[in-house]
Amino acid sequence: MDHKILANGLGPDDRNVLDRLLESFPPAEAEAVRGWLPGAAAGTTDPLALLGALAPAGSDHAQPVDGDPRGIRRVGVIGGGTAGYLTALALKTKRPWLDVTLVESKSIPIIGVGEATVSYFTIFLHHYLGIDAAELYERVRPTWKLGIKFDWGPGTDAFMGPFDWSADSVGLVGAIQTGGSINGSTLGSSMMMADRAPVYQGDGQDPLSLMKYLPFAYHLDNARLVSYLTELAERRGIHHIEATLEDVVLSDDEWVDHVRTGDGRDLSFDLYVDCTGFRSRLLGQALKTPYQSFDSSLFTDRAVTGNIEHGGVIVPYTQATTMNAGWCWRIPTRENDHRGYVYSSAAISDDEAAAELTTRFPGIKDPRVVKFRSGRYEKAWRGNVVGVGNSYGFVEPLESTGLLMIATEALTLVSTLPASWSDPVPRDAVNKGLAQHWDAIRWLLSIHYKFNTRLDTPFWKECRELTDVSGFQPLLDIYAAGAPLSRRNPVVQDLANRVAPSFFGLYGIDCLLLGQQVPTKLLGLGEPLENWQARSRAAGSLVARALPTRQALEAFDTNPELNRQLLQDADSWAGPLIAQRMGLL
Repeated sequence: MDHKILANGLGPDDRNVLDRLLESFPPAEAEAVRGWLPGAAAGTTDPLALLGALAPAGSDHAQPVDGDPRGIRRVGVIGGGTAGYLTALALKTKRPWLDVTLVESKSIPIIGVGEATVSYFTIFLHHYLGIDAAELYERVRPTWKLGIKFDWGPGTDAFMGPFDWSADSVGLVGAIQTGGSINGSTLGSSMMMADRAPVYQGDGQDPLSLMKYLPFAYHLDNARLVSYLTELAERRGIHHIEATLEDVVLSDDEWVDHVRTGDGRDLSFDLYVDCTGFRSRLLGQALKTPYQSFDSSLFTDRAVTGNIEHGGVIVPYTQATTMNAGWCWRIPTRENDHRGYVYSSAAISDDEAAAELTTRFPGIKDPRVVKFRSGRYEKAWRGNVVGVGNSYGFVEPLESTGLLMIATEALTLVSTLPASWSDPVPRDAVNKGLAQHWDAIRWLLSIHYKFNTRLDTPFWKECRELTDVSGFQPLLDIYAAGAPLSRRNPVVQDLANRVAPSFFGLYGIDCLLLGQQVPTKLLGLGEPLENWQARSRAAGSLVARALPTRQALEAFDTNPELNRQLLQDADSWAGPLIAQRMGLL
């Protein structure tokens, strides 16, 4: 039991038991206790402080001892892209004594598609990596993602998966009972439905923003992001070597001695981070780490991508649209929408996929095919090699987990890396922990396919019949007995979280299953319907006066105070207090 959580929201009496007890103490001893547990008023105590953390601890990021031949001082990040640069920046930011070198070949192109993220990544960028918001907005030109709009499930209507789903601020059960869907259950959901963001313009006044109360993520142009991270890495003292990786030379089955470049150079480091993408040159090829495929749950293996003009209309969400043999993403950038049709090559050919994409969305420019596989290697950390990004694991981008997992893997590496290879090394814990993350994402994605009834094409019929959801089956059994899961009693919620942990929690599972109208015993409203309707009308007032997303973004571009509030105010979801609790500060 975490007593700090248990005590959250409690407040001491004006004159509590401890205050009365101290009246019987010798004055010096009583004053010592009051100094240890001071109350709000002079001469009083706060006994609830006993449930907190009063003793500070030093950092567990130890530096290597001078002269230690096994000290970890030189890190080689092999491969660039978002995985390489984010990992290099994380290592250098949090362990500045490390000599970090990034080795990449410019002959390997960056896949220039839009990247959707999750709200965790916003905090990772600005608090963990310390990236200035104004600079990011100027150089990368992000747009906002309040959640995912799913063209999914029965019928023809979409359902919203907002990032403020855990608030249930209007009411999930009421939304289903009154409208037949989960839409409008939160303020974020209603903003998404109206293509607006919670930024407001008064008469001749500076804009006002509620963005610090409504979790959001970024949409990022991948090529622009990598270009910015490249410049940032140079400014922060990360060395850069442009070279093609020719060979990986081992000293034994679990240890890399050095890597050899195409121009004949031998590069030696104490730690190697494999960011070579799907080729996985170190972790997969050189160390021959076994690979675990997710193909029994996720049938797609290719994407055909392209851009399309949006006429200046920027939507505040990622869109996922059911297609004949998969689904299509829509990621808005400032200039255009990035589209990508994720499909199964066993169901349709590349040409058929491109034709379906361009027919469904006329105006797609220069469609190109990207091949991938969904799965992970059995271990992320072997010997002196750690895989980050696609070199370790990958799943299709249905829930925007790519950059999330890069950040998680980089954070895990920085947090657990010993000062010396002579110290205890928690490889097994890291491997098990990261594998659990990837497996949870696999099962989360599988329920998108198992229960999507939008189309009856051969691909979707096969998905509904054959998709392996066994990792989430215990959770599905609990859901069938009553939902929303996030409104079940605390014992049932705890059980559900234990049998099927997920990064998105029970709120996310509720959104996906109830959004697809998977059968369940819906819990009762628990209040008069008029109460729900009043909240819905109030939310509608906030939505009606909010700015369209493009204008809201421009307000943030020109008013640095809005990002300062978001990232520095104590009452913000992306502020320092939350970042500290998440281990990102």
